[in-house]
Amino acid sequence: MTDAETTEQAPEAQPAPAQPAEAQAPEAQPAAALPAPRTRRWRLWVTITATVLLAAGAVTGAGYAWQAIATVQSTSAYREVVAASKALTDVTDEREIALDKARASLFSMAVFTDHPRPDYLAAATAKALSDAEADLEAKSVKLPFAVFTPPKVTAASADLMPWTVIGDVQHKAQLAHDEHRLARTRAAELKALDAAQAVFSTSAHDVYRELAAHGEQVLTADDSATYASKVDLRHAIDAGAGGVVTGAFGGTGLVYLIQATDAVTASQAAGEAEKQDPAYPIRAQIEAYARSIAHGVTLDFEWHAEVRGLGEGWYSGTTQYHEGDGGWATIDLNFPIQDGWERGDVNAKALITHEVGHSQVVRPACKALFDGPAFRDDDEMWATAWAISMGFDVAGSGIEAYGRPSDEQIAVAGQCR
Repeated sequence: MTDAETTEQAPEAQPAPAQPAEAQAPEAQPAAALPAPRTRRWRLWVTITATVLLAAGAVTGAGYAWQAIATVQSTSAYREVVAASKALTDVTDEREIALDKARASLFSMAVFTDHPRPDYLAAATAKALSDAEADLEAKSVKLPFAVFTPPKVTAASADLMPWTVIGDVQHKAQLAHDEHRLARTRAAELKALDAAQAVFSTSAHDVYRELAAHGEQVLTADDSATYASKVDLRHAIDAGAGGVVTGAFGGTGLVYLIQATDAVTASQAAGEAEKQDPAYPIRAQIEAYARSIAHGVTLDFEWHAEVRGLGEGWYSGTTQYHEGDGGWATIDLNFPIQDGWERGDVNAKALITHEVGHSQVVRPACKALFDGPAFRDDDEMWATAWAISMGFDVAGSGIEAYGRPSDEQIAVAGQCR
């Protein structure tokens, strides 16, 4: 039994003093106390190892952290330079465009400002343009043309050494700072140019508006002026409607508008003066007849002693027709025709009819016949055939000068009536 074994062994353990000290040590140490020194050495080794590992990890982690920070800072600085370069490029381009426009406007408008001011343009309106021109010149003449070439920078530093990264970031930051500062300067110059250009453009348009308004009055009031002069004025007015300060109009357009207006006024005066000519009543009859058979084609008339080198003893005339501007023509007749008309000479009337026939090709329906296989754009044969189809089968219709057209041609031309 366990209790008996314990009782019997107990007396043998009592006489401790009788045994030598060497023999007592093994029996005196409890079995559980022997491993204690090994446990302390293990824990020390673990602590030292852990410390070394943590230190190594801290260094490695710091390296990775620096790489991340360096990359972010360098890339951020790069993006700032790119953004600044783009902004500077854009404002530089806009500034150059504005400067080109200003100098072109000034060059063009000089043609007008050097021209005498017409009475129908208010002095205040002309002065406003002159003042705006002077201001635009002052704002632009001192500005040189400028270009900007973006610097070549890389997104990352050459290496990740601290001093290299710091130098790279500082360099990029300085570039961005300088470019932003230059961009602000050029933006201010652009703003000043745009403001001066706006005033200049408005002033130029005001001049155009007054000139055009007067031109419209001239067009409606001058009923004795030629249609040719009115067409020129109409074109001059319309040309400025799309913008005065443009390469297509500018100061040259304003001068042309003045000249076209004055030409209509002069034509009106000439037309009124012609009415005082003793030959005017006969000429008026001839012109009225021509218009009565022209089917709405607008006709201008000129009278000369000789036409195409033919004068006394000859009937002679020419016609210049124009398909644009509603379709119109100018008929030039020599003086003997008015004498023949007054005498009742059928050949004189036939020649007038021939000239009106030329004008008919501006009518779309007649143009198709004129271009077709019967005539193939033969002006003289067409006008002769048309006069014959109108009942003038005589020498003056063109037969004497150009020969008699075929019956087919006369029939085709007769469809244009």
